[in-house]
Amino acid sequence: MSHKMHRHIALGALLACSASAFAQSGVTVYGRADAAVYHQSRSNPGANQWSLSSDTSYFGLRGNEDLGGGLSATFKLESQLDLSSGASSAAFFNREAYVGLSDRRLGTLQLGSMWGPSVWISGKADAFGRAQLGAVQTLLQGANNRGNTFKFDNAVQYISPKIGNVFGRAYVQAAEGATTGRNYALALDYSSGPAFLGLAFDSAQIAGPTVGLAAPAVRAKTLGLGGAYNFGVARVHGYYQRNQIAGLADANSANVSAAIPVGSGEFRLALGKWSRPGDADARRVALGYAHFLSKRTQVYANLAQLKNGSRSTSMLFPISQDSAPALAGQDVKAFGLGMRHMF
Repeated sequence: MSHKMHRHIALGALLACSASAFAQSGVTVYGRADAAVYHQSRSNPGANQWSLSSDTSYFGLRGNEDLGGGLSATFKLESQLDLSSGASSAAFFNREAYVGLSDRRLGTLQLGSMWGPSVWISGKADAFGRAQLGAVQTLLQGANNRGNTFKFDNAVQYISPKIGNVFGRAYVQAAEGATTGRNYALALDYSSGPAFLGLAFDSAQIAGPTVGLAAPAVRAKTLGLGGAYNFGVARVHGYYQRNQIAGLADANSANVSAAIPVGSGEFRLALGKWSRPGDADARRVALGYAHFLSKRTQVYANLAQLKNGSRSTSMLFPISQDSAPALAGQDVKAFGLGMRHMF
């Protein structure tokens, strides 16, 4: 038998073993491909820009292995990518990367890098689903509100079993790497029929200069409350967040949004406001429409305006990976046309 034939047999055996292992472990490849053409105009100083945006495109691997007796091993590896260039992030699995054990009666324990509670709660309380120009995080994350911890690296998360219609999350983050303090977070999630209520809280030590303070490190505490109700003719969502940092006035943000089904699509509307007395304030209004070609594919259009206060803090206005936050006092108008496919 030739050496080439031996290599083919070995390769076939390896692929067969890999496929068998994947089947036994229940591994799933999944993701979202989302791209849009956007135009934005800015004031003070004025600027116009066309861009091709990859709006939170990602792919991942997740899976589980049944260990018997209601116990299973789980894992998730998820990476963001930019469809406009094909590039991935500097940290390859920058969205979530963890391994854990799950028990039907006792709950789930995960170790690794995971979304914080504000992401889970605000996502369910946002008609735009934390995407496009109406995304709730426009006014919750970024330079305006750096105390909000939306991702916990070097962390342990416990997810409780569901008791009635309620389950909880608890996080502890180790003081290592870029993290200078031991941080923690909690969340409660209630879902029943058309109703959702959620609470998120995190306490994190951050660098003082990132929020304009001279102290090398300060502790930021953030409380978020979210809710949604499906009335049939419309889904109504609301989210409120307060960020507290010693030495600064409290930052308050609120977002109200709605989705109205019409035929094979839905209209979306979002109104948001953020303010920190003595620092800055901003208002954002967004309107969108999504047309569902199938359960996994949609085309969409959206437009928005950000009215930015004239004080010190800049605001996040996500349009593309290359788009900088709006400057203090700089208003932004934008519209876009895009397509999303889930796989």
